[in-house]
Amino acid sequence: MAASVLSGGVLASLLVQPAQAAVLEDYEIAGVQFVNDDCSRNEYAVTTTITGDTDDGAGFDRFRVQVWDDGVLKDQRVREVAVGTTMDVYTFLSFVGLYGTGAPGVGVLIEDVDGADNTVSYLAVEDPFFPEDVDGACSFDIERIGGPSRIETAAMLSEQKFVKADTVLIATARSYPDALAAAPWAAQLGAPLLLSNPGGLAPAAVAELQRLQPSRVVVVGGTMALGQDVLDDVQATLPGATVERLGGGDRYATSALIAQQVVQDSSAEVFVASGQDFPDALVLSALAARQQAPLVLLRQDSVPGPTAGVLATLDYDALYAAGGTLVLSDDVLDAAADGVPVTRYAGGDRYETAALVLAQFPAEGKVMVATGADFPDSLTAVPVAARTGAGVALTRPDAVPAAVLTEIGRLIDEVSFPLITIVGGTLAVNPSVETQLQGLFEDAAAPTSRAAAGRTDGNLPQE
Repeated sequence: MAASVLSGGVLASLLVQPAQAAVLEDYEIAGVQFVNDDCSRNEYAVTTTITGDTDDGAGFDRFRVQVWDDGVLKDQRVREVAVGTTMDVYTFLSFVGLYGTGAPGVGVLIEDVDGADNTVSYLAVEDPFFPEDVDGACSFDIERIGGPSRIETAAMLSEQKFVKADTVLIATARSYPDALAAAPWAAQLGAPLLLSNPGGLAPAAVAELQRLQPSRVVVVGGTMALGQDVLDDVQATLPGATVERLGGGDRYATSALIAQQVVQDSSAEVFVASGQDFPDALVLSALAARQQAPLVLLRQDSVPGPTAGVLATLDYDALYAAGGTLVLSDDVLDAAADGVPVTRYAGGDRYETAALVLAQFPAEGKVMVATGADFPDSLTAVPVAARTGAGVALTRPDAVPAAVLTEIGRLIDEVSFPLITIVGGTLAVNPSVETQLQGLFEDAAAPTSRAAAGRTDGNLPQE
């Protein structure tokens, strides 16, 4: 699908900044509005080239990107860049609402903030910014994205949730460790995570690469995970793209290589997960992605050499893990932590553990639900969840466990237009789950009756 792109300059009237403030070198906004009857799903990709100037905490300068509609703040993200460095920072904003009401377009605001997230100065304003209207899927409350296979589901997630992507990551569809470790990196790059069989790309993945036209594709994993034919297929599909492999001799070496690519923010954290079993690690990957933190793999009873090596190079003052001692022993976590505090999320089963991790997400109205019985759908959902601020919830194929359902209800509570995205086809997540989730909205007003702003002269707040 096409995306409209405006190449930005900062508005002259807003260029008066304090001497100590982040410096916005350039920015670009891509926006799409998917329209279906009265429903509008808005997605905006904001790429900022920004230089850190002021230490707002731990050597990082903070700035905020917001999207407004009819005077109402719809979505925002606070981002960071290390002081003294210039970086391209990717921010994704989205919301679902009513179509054809209020002021034209939306307002996009980029502002410098201090360590307490108070506004210091405006860096850029676009109001109105006009996204491109596209006929496409738009649902209130609950949507489902799922194909007949894990590879097709990953491609559908990318198609429906990525306005644009300069980089795409590809991992094997056969096992979980490479995709698990790659998901936080993909989220940071604003990159979808596609899946492939070892012997070559499936038509669905080829079609999605052709749509996105990325300039860079990274095949994650060694030659046993994804053979040379995969790289050849990518290059044949995108002759002008840079195609590379990032993979070690085993899953632990690959996760260590990926961890070195993740640019940490001012929260010096590291996440560790089992390289031997997937359930507890799935939602932890989503939390690592949200925190812009690397995730590395451990054995239940030992720290593999590549993991020990990369931990020695990482800066972290807190370590997070998921699963009980049968998944990762206390001795292993103590060895990996090397003296820093350890937080372990461990419930009676994978779903209770998932609920404990989900409880760490703020109530922003967006949740992605995938089966806990297998790994592919939940892992490919992680970069999407990290982009949108959504939590990833695991469900049994036929019913949402009580602890998980409680957390989903918390995340969508008191949000006018929440969105639960079921990831996977009806064999992975049965229709009974959708019916159960729909019950969370039984007392909610019809979308057209929910709180919405009236017509205004502009989208940004009027002073």
